[in-house]
Amino acid sequence: MKNMSDKTTKPFLALTSVLIGAFIGMFSETALNIALPQFMHVFSLNAGTAQWLVTGYMLVIGIILPFSSLLTKWFSTRQLVIFGVSDFIIGILISTLAPSFGILLTGRMLQGIATGILLPLMFTLALQLFPPEKLGSAMGICALVIMLAPAVGPTVTGMILGNLSWHWIFWSFLPFLALALVAAYLYLPNIGQITRPKVDLPSFFSSIIGFSTLIAGVNFATGFGWTSLQVLITLVLACVTLCFYVHRQVKLKTPILNLQIFTLKAFRLGTFLVMLDFDHFVSDVSITTIHAKGTPSSGCFDRDRNVTRGSDQCFDVCDSWATL
Repeated sequence: MKNMSDKTTKPFLALTSVLIGAFIGMFSETALNIALPQFMHVFSLNAGTAQWLVTGYMLVIGIILPFSSLLTKWFSTRQLVIFGVSDFIIGILISTLAPSFGILLTGRMLQGIATGILLPLMFTLALQLFPPEKLGSAMGICALVIMLAPAVGPTVTGMILGNLSWHWIFWSFLPFLALALVAAYLYLPNIGQITRPKVDLPSFFSSIIGFSTLIAGVNFATGFGWTSLQVLITLVLACVTLCFYVHRQVKLKTPILNLQIFTLKAFRLGTFLVMLDFDHFVSDVSITTIHAKGTPSSGCFDRDRNVTRGSDQCFDVCDSWATL
């Protein structure tokens, strides 16, 4: 374990690897929406199936995120970050070289695992690496990653698809992730203590089942309709499982996910606004790209400009609400 003097002398260098990894993860979350028409054309897919490249990615992130605190108590910081970045690189290589949609989706889900690990670690490391007088700047940079990456994703992807194939979306990530991997080896210290607490298995499995069925049920609705039996069964299972999960987290002395923070009104409002903002943005990207007129390889930059305008309007609305 590195000397904790790094906490005051090189905090930004120590944070570099997770900043890059989290940025690529958030960038990737919206970037592939612009390429969905190309994937539909190349692999002969319908819109619902192609959408799994985005939904599957978010599904895996939704499964991994609740375990972020538990993972930091079982594995060292360097182990988690190096594994996350390496996993992202492997997922990108699989997706780039994929001969079929199934393999492409597998690589995409591996990328989701990496993002689910790196994203919460970014905030955890910022809180522990920086002294109080610099914490505001550090959290501002983390917030910039969260907001800027998904906003510029469609723009950059539109420019790439206007001149190159969809493979180059993934190829463009590799140099940055290689840099993140080197930064993790050279500058990242181990933060915190490994206590390896007992894992509550009912909470573990109910978290996986609850969040995965919730996301899957919403995605199934695009193909079968909200009143179909498949969708209703999936959503009911999700609701029942998540209710059990929440009840158990409230009762446990050492929960996997501490939900007591939701007793704060300001936190509830902020969480709602972020959810509303990102939901609007992702929906705008998906609908615009899939239903825009033109060939799969043409008009990508024009579609993306419309997406950016819509997201800017949503950001303005949420900013206004936040000041109330």
